[in-house]
Amino acid sequence: MTKGRKKRHVFLTNSRVIDAFRHYLHDRQKQEGILFNYDAALFLSQKGDAFSPNTLQQLFHCMFREARLQGASSHFGRRSFATALIEKGIDIKAVSTVMGHSSIAMTAKYVQNNPVRLKQICTDLF
Repeated sequence: MTKGRKKRHVFLTNSRVIDAFRHYLHDRQKQEGILFNYDAALFLSQKGDAFSPNTLQQLFHCMFREARLQGASSHFGRRSFATALIEKGIDIKAVSTVMGHSSIAMTAKYVQNNPVRLKQICTDLF
């Protein structure tokens, strides 16, 4: 569920991440006796509630600061992911769907222009 209360699918493809989620969900189920559905918060704050969008932004800000990533924001990963997909030749409609955007125009705003990539595109034409 996004901060705009839109449901978004997440595709987990890394086996280590999948295993970590399985263990986490198993532990939560054992401790709390719950089964997860679309309405349940996946991660809980220290107060036991769902994270607010502002709290998550602050958490990412702290993590980026500790990693000494200057200029990074809570959308840094999303922009990087969208840019990487486009650079790998994935069509923008598919990227838009994966990103959960309602229009390709929004996805185009996410994709960062890479001067090296743009030069390579021009070079490849000739």
